[in-house]
Amino acid sequence: MTQVKESLINFRGYKSKQVPYKIRLNANEGKNILLEDIIREGLQFNEEINLNFYPDNDATLLKAEISKYIGVSPANIVVGNGSSEMIELIIKTYVDKNETILSVVPTFSMYAVFSQIYSTKFVGVESNEDFSIDIEKLIDKANEINPKVIILCNPNNPTGNLLPTRDIKKLLENTNSLVVIDEAYMEFASGSMVEEISNYENLIVLRTLSKAFGLAGIRVGYLLANQKIVNIIDQVRSPYNLNVMSQWIATKALKNKERVIAYIEEIKLGREFLYNKLKENGMKVFKSHGNFLLFYSNIDNLGQKLAEKGILIRSFANELAGYYRVSVGDKSENQAFIKAIEEITKNEKGKN
Repeated sequence: MTQVKESLINFRGYKSKQVPYKIRLNANEGKNILLEDIIREGLQFNEEINLNFYPDNDATLLKAEISKYIGVSPANIVVGNGSSEMIELIIKTYVDKNETILSVVPTFSMYAVFSQIYSTKFVGVESNEDFSIDIEKLIDKANEINPKVIILCNPNNPTGNLLPTRDIKKLLENTNSLVVIDEAYMEFASGSMVEEISNYENLIVLRTLSKAFGLAGIRVGYLLANQKIVNIIDQVRSPYNLNVMSQWIATKALKNKERVIAYIEEIKLGREFLYNKLKENGMKVFKSHGNFLLFYSNIDNLGQKLAEKGILIRSFANELAGYYRVSVGDKSENQAFIKAIEEITKNEKGKN
């Protein structure tokens, strides 16, 4: 029998279990009706969409709109099937077997998943007790192990903390590694490194339309870097990697920046509401710069208790046992979540 490669013998990939729900606040997805009219137009017969042809391999129209939105040249952009494909492309392009990828922990799990798939070594520097990142500690570790790639989610998922640009610049200037800043949640924060891509030859920035644009279902992400990096990654990229429908919807969506800006402000208000209400109910809540909050509860199986009420949030295990991440929903979803938290908290107090 053919054996899988050694790095995958005990491999456990990313799993997203589908369970019944009324309210889904477990995946940091965006508002489901934000760009509903654009999606409906794309799903109807449309002469601009030719499904019998392969998609534009260069994603010319989409890159043009990203360029307008983000303020960089189309020559500095690679687009793909979610920012996850961009992460995978970076590893495929730059990291050989047994070379090292450095990050922090806890963080987005796919960094370690892709590292294992490609037989590389993943090293995570522990965050501080409040989940902030000690940049000196990270630089020291980078100089000690000389990683091929350093990847940081900023704002970080699942903690929500934000690494200041001065710290990122310090990292870039004190390491020989390629530094990847995953800005999936940057629309909800400030302090992007996008305008620095021409100033650092070892910088890559990742973005997505899954969060602020509410388009996780079309799987569109993009990479921003200097032309040398873009050219080689574009050579490694699979042809026709982004389908016709995704390109069309994403191109139209990027023309509606004002709607997205209004939605971001709505999320920030909802985030503050959830933060205050969770604290009122005895939870340890961490300030967040994303569209989600991380909190700690000593209520056993809180995630399961919420699921029984039809509300899904993200539960963690092992070192993060007792921690939960809740996505910021719309006003009614946030209120329903807090109502459920209050009911569960009241019931727990009644047991004591």
